[in-house]
Amino acid sequence: MGVKDIAEKNLEAFNDVFADIVNVLLFKGKPLVQENELEADTKDTMFKADGELHEQERDVSKIWKNGEIRISILGFENQTRQDSDMPLRVISERCG
Repeated sequence: MGVKDIAEKNLEAFNDVFADIVNVLLFKGKPLVQENELEADTKDTMFKADGELHEQERDVSKIWKNGEIRISILGFENQTRQDSDMPLRVISERCG
C-alpha cells in the first residue's frame, strides 16, 4: 500500500471530509449528508462466487443514518487510474 493511498484513507475517514465528498459526487454539492449522520462501518466484506468464499476490503466505508433509520452504506474505492470494471466488482460482492 502506497503512501498516497494511506493518506487518502486517513483523510476520508473523517466524517466531515467523507460527507463533503459524497455530497459533491452524488448530490451536486447539496449538503444532504451531514457529518453527524455518519458512522464508521466495517471495511471488510465477504461474498460467495463460483462456490468459493471471497473477502474484499473497502478503502473507507460509512453507514449513513438520518435519525434512527439506516439509510445507506457508502463506500469509497480510491484509484490511481480509472477502472471501468470497479462498479461491477463492488455490485457483485454485495449481491453475491
